[in-house]
Amino acid sequence: MKKIKRSLYFLMVLVLVLSLLSGCEKEKEVVKETELTVSTTKVEKRNIAQAVKYPGTVRGVNEVYIMPKAAARVTAIYVKPGDRVSAGQTLLTLDSSDYQAGAAQAQAGVKAAEIQLENARLALERTQKLFEAGAASQLQLEQAQTGYDASQILVEQANATLDMASIQLNSCTLTSPINGVVGAINLSLGDTANPTSPAAVVSDTSRLEIEALVSESEISYITTGAVVDVLVKAAGEKPFKGKVDSVAGVPDPMKRNYTVKVVLDNPDNRIKSGMFAEVVISTVSKDDVLTVPLAAVVPRSGRQIVYTVDSKNRAREIDVETDLRDNKYVEIISGLKAGEQVITKGNTLVNNGTLVRVVSGGAK
Repeated sequence: MKKIKRSLYFLMVLVLVLSLLSGCEKEKEVVKETELTVSTTKVEKRNIAQAVKYPGTVRGVNEVYIMPKAAARVTAIYVKPGDRVSAGQTLLTLDSSDYQAGAAQAQAGVKAAEIQLENARLALERTQKLFEAGAASQLQLEQAQTGYDASQILVEQANATLDMASIQLNSCTLTSPINGVVGAINLSLGDTANPTSPAAVVSDTSRLEIEALVSESEISYITTGAVVDVLVKAAGEKPFKGKVDSVAGVPDPMKRNYTVKVVLDNPDNRIKSGMFAEVVISTVSKDDVLTVPLAAVVPRSGRQIVYTVDSKNRAREIDVETDLRDNKYVEIISGLKAGEQVITKGNTLVNNGTLVRVVSGGAK
């Protein structure tokens, strides 16, 4: 019995040892380290310019708000937004019946004044002849002359009244003063036009303008004629090229910002008046400075770090100090040297000492 017990005890110990060894092997398999795929790029020197985005609204350089001059009912609308129109083309008409009556009355007044003037002229001629024959006094001649002069003034007044009536009548026809595109028609058929509100907007959108407000700390870097990028996301992802047309010499008294006007061509009419735009203007610039792609720098706990790859394919964390940045690169003041490789893809997933595998073309 003692031998049997001793054998059983030995078997139990053997099973326990084998189990422990098996567990260790499994644990080693579980914690086996895997490589994290990353891509890198070289630290290089290049010229860099800090760019700042300023929001603005696109409008045609030649954009006209057409104000009605008469408070009258809309009788016809001939165009719609988006239509291309020519200078002098009729956009809409207003009820002109009241003004037609006024013009007719003014025309009758002119005729009456002209008849009175003709009678005064004939009376003056007769009195002149009688005066020369000694049959009329100097006073009678002067009175005839005064009557003629007064009749001339009446004719002038009547013509002025007719001109005003004609202007009022013509104001019932609203035309485009420029060649362009109809941006808006703010009235509907039957509405009453308001002389204080624009009835329509016409823009020449072949050339556009954006106004941007620039802070006083950056205005000194902006010069007239500088080429800038204009981002209009509603018209496409790629930036359009614009030019600084003017830079205000004094700031807005309330906002303390300076107005900068940027113009750009729009030959294919892709950009519409009223679209939101961002003007990208370079301010401070430096030449031949150490740079890395923006994606290489990872902000972490108030620090800025990049990851390099050592000879054992381990990610190594390095603190860096940065300065200028554009839309692709950032200047490195300290922490790196030219030629070093830094991780640009996968760097947000690694830690100091992570085993990595570097591939070209980015992580899959």
